[in-house]
Amino acid sequence: MHTRHSVAALITLLVTTSTLAAQDVQYIRAIERAQQQRPTTLSHVGRIAAATEPGSPLVVRGQLLNMDGSPAAGTVIFAYQTDRGGVYDKPENGPHSWRLRGWVKAGPDGRFTFQTIRPGSYPNSNNPPHVHFTAFLPTGERYHAGELQLSLTAPAATANPEEAAITLKVEVRQKF
Repeated sequence: MHTRHSVAALITLLVTTSTLAAQDVQYIRAIERAQQQRPTTLSHVGRIAAATEPGSPLVVRGQLLNMDGSPAAGTVIFAYQTDRGGVYDKPENGPHSWRLRGWVKAGPDGRFTFQTIRPGSYPNSNNPPHVHFTAFLPTGERYHAGELQLSLTAPAATANPEEAAITLKVEVRQKF
């Protein structure tokens, strides 16, 4: 009986691991496709959502640091998020398709700014609204750089856009 449970657990682990590996491959391919569409000229200020995108304006100010804590100057930062309804893209566009996405190049002090809208939480979810970041170092290395999580409750509407700040750090374990 114990052997049967161990074999079942091993099969489950192998199936789960192969599924996760397949998802990672799909994600990496999607990142590579997105990078092929990256503008040739970047500054430290960029947009994720077009100014005409429905939703509450959001300004994200950040700084990217290297592993040693120094500013990651010249690093390209790719960001993507959901729309105000919590959806990344139309279902027919497949997994890892990000309609709202943008790029910046970190300034000499590692700082960057994205103008966008407040993302929505995933439909039927209490997952906080968030913005994903990926760093592409000048060496060609790429890292998951983290995500900015916002509160589920949006602030009261004002004449000024909501502002959020984040410090991202390149970490060895996040290299892909």
